[in-house]
Amino acid sequence: MKTVVAPMHLTVLICALILTTCHSVEIPSFLKKCDRKNDKFDKCLAAAIEDALARSTNPVKEIALARLEPLEIPLLVFEKGSGAVAFEQNYQNLKVSGFSRANCSKAEMNFDTNTLTIDCGADLARLDYNYEVNGKLLLLPIVGKGPGFIEMHNLSLHLTFSLEEYEKNGKTHYKVVDNKLILMPQLMKFRMDNLFDGDKILGDNINQVLNDNWSEVFAEVKPNYEEAFGKIFTAIFENVLKKVSKTELFGNP
Repeated sequence: MKTVVAPMHLTVLICALILTTCHSVEIPSFLKKCDRKNDKFDKCLAAAIEDALARSTNPVKEIALARLEPLEIPLLVFEKGSGAVAFEQNYQNLKVSGFSRANCSKAEMNFDTNTLTIDCGADLARLDYNYEVNGKLLLLPIVGKGPGFIEMHNLSLHLTFSLEEYEKNGKTHYKVVDNKLILMPQLMKFRMDNLFDGDKILGDNINQVLNDNWSEVFAEVKPNYEEAFGKIFTAIFENVLKKVSKTELFGNP
């Protein structure tokens, strides 16, 4: 199954997040900064990322950090699969919550390879949306449209950014050239209201099947969610990198 987070829709999302200007700026004093010469640099970096996430209920316009709580996504579409999830997933007006309460246990910046690796966890990440589906779930028919949600409990995120340096206005900046996101929930809960034109018995049965088989369902959609959210997190991080120079981020070598 392939993710169809259609480029035009990702563009809409990215444009909605962009708050950039053409000049470099300093990190606001209320955000944590980490000096690469500090012996506890990696520990500081993890704490700084966690602190920035905690503040993301509002955008930090000074460094173009978009609001992440809730993170609003206009449209997310996944193509029909050939296994357990044999239906196209069409989600509109998504609101993602939970990342502002994430805890980050590890962050490493390798200046030789320009690679940033982050490990964070969230007790609960929730996606609220309007959905439209038509196909089969574990060989059972599924059709309907309406409101719904997905909950990811005890979610672990492992995110790697591959960076590249470039010069802008006499200062060195980073840009993201690749990313890899790994999502690992310990439990997932699904709910789709108004399945089968509101037939409660059929709808409740399908929702029960989804929840009873969440692990099998997630195994099939996992690459699509990782690709989609990897692109979204990259777009948000790119905005910050455009405004904040390498030295302002990490200090002088």
